[in-house]
Amino acid sequence: MFAVPAAQSGTVNDLNDPRRLIGNLMRLGTIDSLDLAQGTVRVRVGDLLTDDIPFAAPRAGAVRIWSPPSMGEQVLLFCPEGDVQAGIILGALFSDAHPAPASDASCLIDFPDGTRISYDPQAHKLAITIAAGGAAEITAPGGLTVNADMTLNGKLYATGKITSTADVVGGGKSLATHKHMQVQPGGGVSGVPQ
Repeated sequence: MFAVPAAQSGTVNDLNDPRRLIGNLMRLGTIDSLDLAQGTVRVRVGDLLTDDIPFAAPRAGAVRIWSPPSMGEQVLLFCPEGDVQAGIILGALFSDAHPAPASDASCLIDFPDGTRISYDPQAHKLAITIAAGGAAEITAPGGLTVNADMTLNGKLYATGKITSTADVVGGGKSLATHKHMQVQPGGGVSGVPQ
């Protein structure tokens, strides 16, 4: 567990100016540096640069979500007892440097390489766009089931057997019902399917 350092400015009772304390409890800053191995960042608040401080995660228990802040990201800093050096990043805010990626009711995740995962609740459409040169992989040892009609725009390669409980049609020819012309007994080769 990351230990939050003790406040350096004394306790609430020791402070000469409670209004200043209250004003310093929440501060806006920008990410100045990251230490991803430790899960900490340094935040610039005006002329002040914090020590390494933790950033909040959406989930950090049995379910864990890792989504670190990025350089220059504007963040909301909570400072216990008004001490910026003991701060914890509570969340991020859109800024001129990093504006909101949408202006509608869609939910989306934009990645810096151009990859995007989005859901449009009005159209009921989930879209995943992977940046040029990118790939996707699903590992499902128990199997993968898709309950939908599917269109594939590209080649299909399989290392295992392909089984269909219905007909398979290729080039307009039915695998189940096509006929061969020029069939001869013996070692002859049939003609193309009809």
